[in-house]
Amino acid sequence: MTDFVARSSSTPEENNSSTNVVSGSENPRNPVMNFFSDRLPTAAEIRERLFQVWSNSQPWNEFLNTSQMNLPPFSELKDRLQQNLTHYGHNYAVILLVLSGITVLVSPFAILGLITIFAAYLYLFVLHPDALVLGSLQLDNRAKSIFLLVFSLLLLGLTGAGATFTSLVAVVALIAFIHATFRKPPGEADFETAYTPTVV
Repeated sequence: MTDFVARSSSTPEENNSSTNVVSGSENPRNPVMNFFSDRLPTAAEIRERLFQVWSNSQPWNEFLNTSQMNLPPFSELKDRLQQNLTHYGHNYAVILLVLSGITVLVSPFAILGLITIFAAYLYLFVLHPDALVLGSLQLDNRAKSIFLLVFSLLLLGLTGAGATFTSLVAVVALIAFIHATFRKPPGEADFETAYTPTVV
């Protein structure tokens, strides 16, 4: 009876501390998961950013309006490129995203190479943030960065991912350059189709 009273008379602070110990042992903090949860965007954030790119793009009937295209004088080319690349930048980004998705679907080796590079980064810098010892060889963060760079270039070359995505970016850049060159800038009057009020 005395033992029961002694146990039941423990302070609330002691009870809270014992509860925290139990809950901490049941839910240990995973440093790897904490690392990614703090740095990687969630699925909702990715969807929100993609929606922002899509919603901020100009109307596609305006983007593809061939009646508003012509070859500008060379003296106006620089200004036209600057205006159109800024005005239709989100449209070009949508084209890049769509073609990237198609590329991943038709080139499984490309996505496999990217996943392998990500796994190598995870092993070198997340699971082993300190110097990595391989036998008699010790790799600090600088040496690990150089190794990851060389490994990534070799893997991208072997899987064809590097050439694939480089070609993809080059194609989208060419599309953007051609469109921005021929598309009349926003706000520029189309004198061929502009409305002219009747003088009474």
